[in-house]
Amino acid sequence: MLADLETLEDNTTLRAPVCIVGAGAAGITMALEFARAGVEAILLEGGGLEFTDESQAIYEGEVTGQGHTDIAFSRLRQFGGTTGHWTGLCAPLAPIDFEKREGVPHSGWPITRADLDPFYERAQPYLQLGPYAYAPADWDGLLTGAPWALDSAVVEPAVYQSSPPTRFAETYLQAITDAPTIRCLYHANLKNLELSDGGAVTRAQVVGYSGKTVFIEAERFVLACGGIENARLLLNFDSQRAGGIGNENDLVGRYFMDHMNCTLSELAPADRQGDIAYYLTHQTDTVPVHIGLKLTEDLMRREGLLDNTVFLDPVWESESHNDDFRDHAWLAFSAIARAFSRGQVPDQFWARTCTIAEAPGAVVTGVYRNIRRRFEPAGTVTTIRFRQDAEQAPNPDSRVTLNGELDPLGMRRATLDWQLTKADLLSLRRTHELIGQAVGAAGIGRVRLGIDIPPLFDAIYTGYHHIGTTRMHDDPRQGVVDADCRVHSVQNLYMAGSSVFTTGGTANPTLTIVALAIRLADHLAGEISGAA
Repeated sequence: MLADLETLEDNTTLRAPVCIVGAGAAGITMALEFARAGVEAILLEGGGLEFTDESQAIYEGEVTGQGHTDIAFSRLRQFGGTTGHWTGLCAPLAPIDFEKREGVPHSGWPITRADLDPFYERAQPYLQLGPYAYAPADWDGLLTGAPWALDSAVVEPAVYQSSPPTRFAETYLQAITDAPTIRCLYHANLKNLELSDGGAVTRAQVVGYSGKTVFIEAERFVLACGGIENARLLLNFDSQRAGGIGNENDLVGRYFMDHMNCTLSELAPADRQGDIAYYLTHQTDTVPVHIGLKLTEDLMRREGLLDNTVFLDPVWESESHNDDFRDHAWLAFSAIARAFSRGQVPDQFWARTCTIAEAPGAVVTGVYRNIRRRFEPAGTVTTIRFRQDAEQAPNPDSRVTLNGELDPLGMRRATLDWQLTKADLLSLRRTHELIGQAVGAAGIGRVRLGIDIPPLFDAIYTGYHHIGTTRMHDDPRQGVVDADCRVHSVQNLYMAGSSVFTTGGTANPTLTIVALAIRLADHLAGEISGAA
């Protein structure tokens, strides 16, 4: 069932075994998993079925620290969440990402990659991906070109798949509407969680934009609102617990991570006619596949390095075939153009228009080159740039806090202070250096390092991946939730999404978000069935 909260009577109380707050990738996945298990669930979405300025304004806030990031434009507050504009690149986190690593402070999940593998496999169909196959050998004979003959003890291929990308609003709205065990309310904004003396959530206060109030009583509550909003909500709920719910050890909002989106270092090929097709995009029968380069896990452990996958961006002799114009202004323009081509009104139209206005040159260049490349051959490769979403180490000083400004619902707004360290960039530099040594030894070419000593942060941008603000750890002094994603200090409150990640790895987070959502749904469904 699907309904607008505004259609309900004021002060209505709804009841279900479980209440999920947030209808993005995590929340929708959990609701559908509960439906398959026959468990009744209430799913709340603060936005509407489509983008509105009224809902999106709730996400506005302040940005401090590393400046090349964003707190509102990067997120969508509507049914389907930010899957409305994600790009679709997917891979599971690597086994090493779950380990406690020397040289990576605050690392170490309470679960392993093997624990998550069965849920990764179940997550693949949700994102319209191919088989759960991320080893290079899984794709033997299906990819064009050949891998470079690099030292396998140093460098190995990394496999990524591309979702269409799946827009959860378009793909799963009907399934949510038709499921008899799901009650989905939109325009339903969580205002407060009330706690019993025994330390359990007894009910949620939910409000509409008109001021209408609805109460939800459930045995278990799940916040699935994203890395920034999960923390903002917990910090706001401080009427019964000073500092907010789950924040007894001042951890809520800390350890905010993003991926360092950057194109740094480049390879000058020894043979400009050499074959690089293996490291470009492959259109297979099931799913687009991308191959990158990364250091082996043994080498990362020995060197104490963060995780990174290098994707190779060739620079062609003909300038028209080069994509170095693809900055945030171009991405904003592309989103507007795609929406108009489908006969739709673009979401965040004015925000994207302002982004374009700040750097119109990229859009002019991009349009010009895309026209020219239809008539001009690419020519040879002059150089190959290293592009990546590199891992940063967990950092307690990188955080989401509250500021004094109130949103239209009376909730304090968020301040995002994204902090990177020189060690983060020096780890990336060392990774490029080791890849360069392997490439040089194989006679492929020479790598020119693009990270200075001391490193500068000017070329580091956001990956729009909000990670780690309610991190998972067995010790409540080091994490907000336990291995089952339950808030340590609350009996029946759980967190879903990338806010529970202990480290970020180098894989885009959506596949792991969905896998963890399936795992949490299984856990809660099992508890509910066992108690019945």
